[in-house]
Amino acid sequence: MLIELDKSIIERVLKKLKEIDKEELSNNHVVLLPDFFVDHFLTISELERNLSKIIKIYHRGGGNLPGISQKISQGGNAANAALALARLGFSSHLICRTDKLGLHLLEYFLGKNGVDISGVKTDGKLAITTALEFGKKRANVMIGDTGSVSDFSFEILDEKDRDLISKSDMLCVTNWTLNQNGAELAKNAFRFAKKHNTKTFFDTGDPSPRKNEIPDLIKNVLTDENLDILGLNENELLHFSNIRTSSIEDIVNAATALKKKIHARIDLHTANFACTIDKKCIIVPTPNIDKKYRSTGAGDAWNAGDIFADLLGFDNDERLFFAGCVAGCYISSAEPVHPGLNEIIKFIGKI
Repeated sequence: MLIELDKSIIERVLKKLKEIDKEELSNNHVVLLPDFFVDHFLTISELERNLSKIIKIYHRGGGNLPGISQKISQGGNAANAALALARLGFSSHLICRTDKLGLHLLEYFLGKNGVDISGVKTDGKLAITTALEFGKKRANVMIGDTGSVSDFSFEILDEKDRDLISKSDMLCVTNWTLNQNGAELAKNAFRFAKKHNTKTFFDTGDPSPRKNEIPDLIKNVLTDENLDILGLNENELLHFSNIRTSSIEDIVNAATALKKKIHARIDLHTANFACTIDKKCIIVPTPNIDKKYRSTGAGDAWNAGDIFADLLGFDNDERLFFAGCVAGCYISSAEPVHPGLNEIIKFIGKI
């Protein structure tokens, strides 16, 4: 199956973006929970040679390995998407649990960029991920300490948090995989949100570490009528559908089969295309990227673009294309800074 980009989408999206009243964007409120991580990146250009050096250092009892490029940034599905939405002009609100150092880091990475972090709890433990990025393709291996992400529950939400959710346009719950209370959190949070006509969005994260619990997740959360949108990537879909092939046709068929089991709209993104499945299936190719600086966080940027375009009433194909451009602009930037609308417009203009 070949997918070609309908060039009219480019024109339609550019027109809508240029007509947006940026002063009105902050009237759109999105609440995101529950994960914030500090991401520590190590870029290792030559895997075999550096591993050989590490082994030699280990056998001699320890030592230093200089010359490894390193950075720290915000991480976590909810935190990344919250930052991306704020950069696009929305009012985004992050609710999570960390410690006092975590709050300082959140202010540095998110707060000063417009994310509301007043709902952050500081009676927990900071979550940290060390991401080892190998070679030119930036293939990554992530080693994590989940901190207080691992036990965030609906009961942690106080009256102020619940009032905020009730007055927001969308509630986004992420990272079921690393939260042992993830299913309970999503189910109860979505039920509460829908009582107040707040739209709901769910991104489970990579379910492979908890594959034995996937049937219960599908039964208790994915099939719940309180879930409006299920955002997922190809890997997550393969676990939910049990298919083991990766052709476009097979992936779309698997997503269509999953949709028959659940009430929610499915918004799927892959490296080559994105599709939305509701009353019908819409497929849009992913924008080509000449140079990719990272892969970590691309899905969170895509989710932010998807939510942004959904709440602004974009057509389905426009929404998928815009979300792909938000992710593409992010991963093709030399610095891990989420794009604003002006950067997105410039990015689309080059396609």
